Amino acid sequence: MIRAVVFDLGQVLASPPDIHSHPAGLLGVATDDFAAGYWTGRQAYDEGGSDADYWGPLLSGLGLAPDAESVALLAGTDATIWTRIRPEAERLLADVAATGLVTGLLSNAPVALGAAIEAAPWRRHLDRVYVSALIGSAKPKRAIYDHAAADLGVPPAAIAFVDDRPENVEGALAAGWTAHLWQDDADTRAWLTELGVLAER
Repeated sequence: MIRAVVFDLGQVLASPPDIHSHPAGLLGVATDDFAAGYWTGRQAYDEGGSDADYWGPLLSGLGLAPDAESVALLAGTDATIWTRIRPEAERLLADVAATGLVTGLLSNAPVALGAAIEAAPWRRHLDRVYVSALIGSAKPKRAIYDHAAADLGVPPAAIAFVDDRPENVEGALAAGWTAHLWQDDADTRAWLTELGVLAER
């Protein structure tokens, strides 16, 4: 029996089309050039690396000075963009929260994004938020799933988890969770209905 429902953030709840184009525009560089360096070093950033250690090399690679002001601008912009979740995703969060089950978020995210999540209006639908940078481990490593399960206080099999990356779903399954690969909002709702979390609409 499911007792907790945990969502990933990126793509599962938020799929911002301007994650590269908006900051590229602020810097006055080509979107493709910005995108080319975006994921380089992201794992270390999501595991607690500093803003300067992540954004500095990206700025340098674009031929820009990695000064503190530019680093802060990019960290803040990135966090703001990723917290703009889709309306249907928020409706799904609200519907799950209304069931009385424990709701959570498990995201590979840096400290800046963790702070933005806490300030987001949709945070009220979540009982728990697990940010990789604050835990020091990121999906699909076993430690982050075990950390969340221990804090939730429910058996791993009683946790329903949705993520858009196959390796993260596999990591959750290996930790004993009930996990599903995200396709779209309707598919997630159908899966949670099949599990008995949500009622038929």
